Amino acid sequence: MDEREFSERVMRCAQRLWRIAYLILRNESECDDAVQEALIRAWTHRGRLKHPEWFETYLVRILINVSRTMLRGRSRAAGELPDSVPAPAQPQNPELRDAIRGLELKLRLPLILHHIEGYSIEECAALLKLPPSTVKWRLHTARKKLGEVLKEEQ
Repeated sequence: MDEREFSERVMRCAQRLWRIAYLILRNESECDDAVQEALIRAWTHRGRLKHPEWFETYLVRILINVSRTMLRGRSRAAGELPDSVPAPAQPQNPELRDAIRGLELKLRLPLILHHIEGYSIEECAALLKLPPSTVKWRLHTARKKLGEVLKEEQ
């Protein structure tokens, strides 16, 4: 993959990358750093990509790893993890947005990737390095918890 093709493909998914980083980090400057670090790693190791059609999945996987590493470093320093939904990916309904904010990251991440970002179950599984059945279970659990919370609020 040459520099022009790499740049074109990155530009097509740039906003999605930033939203995913924000989903995990919830800090704009850290998101910029995470995306930049992921792009550097993807460019450096682009020769390892055996299937060019999986470029975006490859890039998102790197971004998730970089973001989680940054989050672990921050949580050690700050002592706690933030748990809000990123502004660019927030649903319009405030009750739903608050309910999603209340989900733990392992349920929130597949929910946002699948229902808001539009990834398939198989793509979510590849991005999260989980079996598709686990992604389906986490989606089911997240939807069930959202339903319970929303039912209680009414």
